[in-house]
Amino acid sequence: MEVIDRYIYAVTQRLPEQQREDIKRELQSLIEDMLEERMPTGQASKEDVESVLLELGPPNELAAKYRGYERYLIGPMLIDAYLTTLKIVLASVVIGLTAVFIIDAFLSHSGKLDPVTSYLASLVTGAAQGFAWVTVVFAWMEYRQRAGNGSRNKAWRPSDLPLIPDAKLKINRIRPILSIFFTIAVMMICLYLTDLLGIWRNHDGVFTSVPYLDNDVFRHYWPLLWIVAAFSITKQIVRIIVRYRSGKLLAFHIVMTFITTMLVCIMLSDKTLWNPHFIQDLTASNLMPADGDNFKTLVSTWPRVSEWLINAIVLFAFLNILRESLAWYRAKSSPSPIPQKKPLV
Repeated sequence: MEVIDRYIYAVTQRLPEQQREDIKRELQSLIEDMLEERMPTGQASKEDVESVLLELGPPNELAAKYRGYERYLIGPMLIDAYLTTLKIVLASVVIGLTAVFIIDAFLSHSGKLDPVTSYLASLVTGAAQGFAWVTVVFAWMEYRQRAGNGSRNKAWRPSDLPLIPDAKLKINRIRPILSIFFTIAVMMICLYLTDLLGIWRNHDGVFTSVPYLDNDVFRHYWPLLWIVAAFSITKQIVRIIVRYRSGKLLAFHIVMTFITTMLVCIMLSDKTLWNPHFIQDLTASNLMPADGDNFKTLVSTWPRVSEWLINAIVLFAFLNILRESLAWYRAKSSPSPIPQKKPLV
């Protein structure tokens, strides 16, 4: 019966992955034996199955008995996603800060130890912050999950079991992993290498740049950038945890994408964010002569750069939502193969 499969799935998903198949077979055999004791000669009814599952108890309690313990900060339902996310965040921080250190050392040509000590301090601080942030987020998710699923005031019934997700709806984890890495890499550039966002010139081995942004104004937007990064990473964490597409996950994806896109557009629409002396700095540094068609084109297009960038970001967000919606719709509407398996009862 489907309710038996759903019960076994609900139990095994709360156990370490390497134990799930063995306990699944053991639990199937146990349920069959219990049903056979009740109906030794006939077909078990829906009431018999419900009675057996009620005797075994709620899935979370039975899973705790198999594990042998119950107390934890982050439980087995989230531990795999937690470890995966933690590895991604820590690796991204290390790679990002290392790239920042290499680029800074290359541009400054400094032989002092100050950049090295600053790099090591930033590495320790960034790794600690990444570990703390990921742990707090997952601990909160674990608390919310227990609060939602572990109410002691409501008697558990087999009908409360969630449906087994369709394999066609499974999300490839590579995309959310790359998205987290990209988000952290962009944050590293915004926090440590803002001057890279500009036009560079190498004159006699000395690198100079004309930045696109006004750094003093841009620093005021750092808290907003942290909020955008938190929303973006949280969106990918939820995808890693849920693992299967659904209407609720699609709605969550749309809402988070809309919020992050709106915040970024608000920041980019601030005219004071952009370097007000960009054209003058270009001509002063001899990166572009003050005559010719290229200079005239730049003068006419520079005031509209923010508008074009906002349009591009909005278009990208729309295409991202459209792609996710089509992926969910196609997976949901495609026919599922009917599995041929021996009935449990």
